Amino acid sequence: MRIIHLLFLFPSLLTAQSSFLNNADIVWAAEIEQEWVVDVSSLETEWDSGITTLKLLRTDQNEAYWSSPFFAELVYHAASKGLLPVFKDPLCREPLVWNAIYPFSDSVVVFDPETYEEKTIVARRDPDAFRDFRAWRLRQILAYHKKTATWSTTVEAIAPLVVVKNDLGDSVGLRPLFWFRPDNKRPKLRSNDIVWAKQTKNRQIKTVIPADPVKPVKVIDGFQNPLPHLIAEFEKNPKHPIYDFWNQHLLTPEERKRIFAKTDTIVTIDPETYEEKLAVVRNELNVNNIHQLRLLQTWYWDERRHRLSICLDAVAPLIDVYDSMGNLRYSMPLFYQKIK
Repeated sequence: MRIIHLLFLFPSLLTAQSSFLNNADIVWAAEIEQEWVVDVSSLETEWDSGITTLKLLRTDQNEAYWSSPFFAELVYHAASKGLLPVFKDPLCREPLVWNAIYPFSDSVVVFDPETYEEKTIVARRDPDAFRDFRAWRLRQILAYHKKTATWSTTVEAIAPLVVVKNDLGDSVGLRPLFWFRPDNKRPKLRSNDIVWAKQTKNRQIKTVIPADPVKPVKVIDGFQNPLPHLIAEFEKNPKHPIYDFWNQHLLTPEERKRIFAKTDTIVTIDPETYEEKLAVVRNELNVNNIHQLRLLQTWYWDERRHRLSICLDAVAPLIDVYDSMGNLRYSMPLFYQKIK
């Protein structure tokens, strides 16, 4: 009889995610929180941020307010017009009135020419979505399925982050301005309703996903770490397709063998004859050297429905590479597993 250990259960899972986690094939799941910058001003520099633009479509509906191809402006327009429900809380339970958010205000230090004193005043200004929305806080559940040895995600909520300032007008952090709930169903990229689409790869510092997240929400006994099961399944079962470092080339059986067990030629010395001999040794893959996971996800904005969808495209375990002295050189994808 299998015993389910719920190591940590968050209130958000009691409603939105209960049916998702009730899937008996899910043996491990964790809540992931990231902070994304998706509005990169230059397409040439997107790659360094782990962003790839897939689609930008100008239409009769968005040309009046969309001055630049920025996600912030699309969300702002939909929310301000009441076309996108927004909430106070990350559980998306408390509706938020738009007038309670804007007009936006800034603390400004001014100089009084009569008293020669500096004063701090609150100045109201017109909203500027690209300027105001510095990043996006994304909360989702990452799950591992035992039977198929695959991953899945379900997005809980997302929020634009705005700057928090002290009385002197200095920036002291970021806070969510409002929350809304994206969809998980993948739309058709070719649809004219999809006007903005970008693929994200968690290279940004605040998007790192540890292989052992601190917020597990479901763990079946024996699957405290699903990676050993995943590696074992892929090593013994070639029917699981996996792809190379760039997520482009389907690995051949020989290439798969080199991933899971590399062979090296070393020089040994015979203790009796003192002769040098060449020996071939097999170095098994050390799962303990996998400390991070890389997710490839696509974000779609549907102009007709005024909704965001975030869908999982592929997952890669990142393995640490060390030099001969045991120093960490870098981390690289061991392989990519595409998600259908």
